[in-house]
Amino acid sequence: MQIGKYLQENQPIIYQTFTNSLKNKTLSHAYLLVGNPGTPTFEVASFLAKSILCDEPNPLACNNCITCLRIDSDNYPDIIKLDGSKGTIKKEDVLNIESRFEKTAFESKGIMIYIINIVENMTLEAVNSILKFIEEPESEIYAFLTTNNINNVLPTIVSRCQVLTLKSVDRNKVIEEAINFEIDKEDAELLSYFYNDGELIYDFINNEEESDNYFEAKSALKGLLDWMENGNYRDVIYYNQKEIIPLIKSKEELRFFVDLLSEVFEDILNIKSNRQIHLTSYDTILQNLANKLPHIEDSLIEILKARNVVNLNVNISLLLDHLIIKIIKE
Repeated sequence: MQIGKYLQENQPIIYQTFTNSLKNKTLSHAYLLVGNPGTPTFEVASFLAKSILCDEPNPLACNNCITCLRIDSDNYPDIIKLDGSKGTIKKEDVLNIESRFEKTAFESKGIMIYIINIVENMTLEAVNSILKFIEEPESEIYAFLTTNNINNVLPTIVSRCQVLTLKSVDRNKVIEEAINFEIDKEDAELLSYFYNDGELIYDFINNEEESDNYFEAKSALKGLLDWMENGNYRDVIYYNQKEIIPLIKSKEELRFFVDLLSEVFEDILNIKSNRQIHLTSYDTILQNLANKLPHIEDSLIEILKARNVVNLNVNISLLLDHLIIKIIKE
């Protein structure tokens, strides 16, 4: 993804703010990037961090110099990243950063940077450790934190960071951009829920290691919707136990499945409220389910509850059984 172009076109305030700070040598030692789920907060944080280290910024990271290429290939030892989207960030993870940054920088620039993605997915002990680190910054250490919900970040952390808020791009525009990248319309619509940029959707689809989990979850979803539309209570329970549970084997697949289900029920509610839907590829089946399924709002609440516990040590089959029964009970 061309983050520089994305910032110029969609986030001009952030682009200009950071460009001016870099040019005038008035960088903050800690930044908090805030964006709704799907906005590329992690990618932007990584790009801004890279811009500080770039050999030939123009005005931000050039993406072509040796330093930029090394950072892109995760071969730059003075940048450390913790990704809360992959699991809970623990105190030990933060202590590893602090231990590393107590030492001299490996590179001649003398600058060290840490990036923490989805800071709200830190344990309380980890938060307390990083708070102390932010409160007492060294002159050449910079922090980039990201969050999908600033209300879930401790005010003491927020107050010590310069907050940069990413605006969400209109979802219809994202879908159109993805289709222009020759992404199938169905995938463009579904993935616009996860990625607030058409090029990010393209990059994701073309990364087999990441997209395989999505395609498994999508297959399970389509089967479930078909059985919910055409079958009865027992049919759906049977399909869940015989097809969905064996298909959803990992937490990553489970996250995608539950999020896709959330998308579907949000659009079913949109239909019930005579609002525009985003999943036009599923229009007919969603219309039928809107007329057939009971307690749609309650079902969406159950789906969101399930999503909140995915990162915990849950039994996948039990969670899916519970969720499907809640959705289809009369």
